[in-house]
Amino acid sequence: MNLDLQSSKSTRYLQVYDYYKELILTRKLPENTKMPSIRRCAQQLGLSRTTIETAYLCLAADGYIISRPQSGYYVTKRPVVSSTVSSKNRDNIHNSTPEILYNFTSNNADADSFDFNLWRRYIKSALRQDKRLLTYGEPQGEWELRETICNYVIGKRNAVCTPDNIIIGAGSQSLLNILCPLIKDKQSVAFQDSKFAQGTVIFEDYGFQVTQDKEHADILYMTPSNMTSLGDVMPMEKRLSLLRDAVSHNRLIIEDDYNNEFRYFSKPRPCLQGLAGGENVVYLSTFSKLLLPSIRLSFMILPDELLPLYQHKKALYNQTASKVEQLALCQFLRDGHLESQIRKLKRLYAGKAKALATELEQTFKDQAEIYMGESVTLVHLRIKSNLSNQELKERAVKKGILVFASPKETKEYAHIALSCCEVPTEEFHTAASLLHEIAFS
Repeated sequence: MNLDLQSSKSTRYLQVYDYYKELILTRKLPENTKMPSIRRCAQQLGLSRTTIETAYLCLAADGYIISRPQSGYYVTKRPVVSSTVSSKNRDNIHNSTPEILYNFTSNNADADSFDFNLWRRYIKSALRQDKRLLTYGEPQGEWELRETICNYVIGKRNAVCTPDNIIIGAGSQSLLNILCPLIKDKQSVAFQDSKFAQGTVIFEDYGFQVTQDKEHADILYMTPSNMTSLGDVMPMEKRLSLLRDAVSHNRLIIEDDYNNEFRYFSKPRPCLQGLAGGENVVYLSTFSKLLLPSIRLSFMILPDELLPLYQHKKALYNQTASKVEQLALCQFLRDGHLESQIRKLKRLYAGKAKALATELEQTFKDQAEIYMGESVTLVHLRIKSNLSNQELKERAVKKGILVFASPKETKEYAHIALSCCEVPTEEFHTAASLLHEIAFS
């Protein structure tokens, strides 16, 4: 980056802004390119994170980049300045991306999944607590919410903890930013899902080596209740073996248990943290999946061995989660609405999944096998075809349908999975017909 960093500090963010603006306009940074993280950019240039963040905010305000939750900043669609590309070609480039008609990979909530009026009552009740709202929230999260969460995870997920072990944050990334400095004695981390970019970028920014070698990594980031995009659940034998191996090799496990409740044929499995007695496992979870994606309330359970390090530093952290939402959620949980919300979600999505399965069965008949897996939101479609899973997925994308492709390829069929969350039930028939056309055209 060719910047005169000896100039006035007040203009440095403008230099960063102009530099990236030029790269975007000349397509040296193409559409959908991920921008360097604020932390990494600041380190490379020797500038403050505030300076870089200001530049990025200006770029976002002018439409050059866009912020994606839990992922970072990405380049948006912009006109090409270079004369080597004609306006006609630019139009072709713009139109080459197909319109998404049916997103069967989305985790967005169905419009009927949440009682907005009920939540508004709890928000209004929290807003009436005038004196509490005059102060900043507790860095660790409001005590009564941590206490309520503690009781819930002990009773429902067999966790081992006290309110002192729990930290509240706005999403898993904010919590990982707290965790990483506490485990800096570790060198490497392996992710169960190598495509989990939101987590990968955090660890890379803190200097951890991200590796595929799970047998030798110092940290294992696991999602045992959702091992793959197809909703596979880690068996109990595997959980116990994983914990024994972690102890023998002095590995830390980070358990991201974000959708344990969404099981169709079985009850939620005991979490790794509880099976380990609360030792050597950091537990992450969120309420965004159970309530609304926009309610950014997550929590982390630290093992006792990391608590002294956190307590020493916690005064330096700002609370990222809304105090109002914390107060509202606390009372929401105390009044028993979370359990009724989970029952409501299971009924809704089980009904949608069955309706989707029925449409697929009627459309494909004996040309495919259709079944529902462990995840209450997913329907599996195994089409008798010579196409690979990835080929079928790519064909579907070109026609405006997003699906999950199974990582396990076979010669007998193409295996994909469809989430019923976002697509309305009344559109299942048309979507199924289009998928059939894609598979056998």
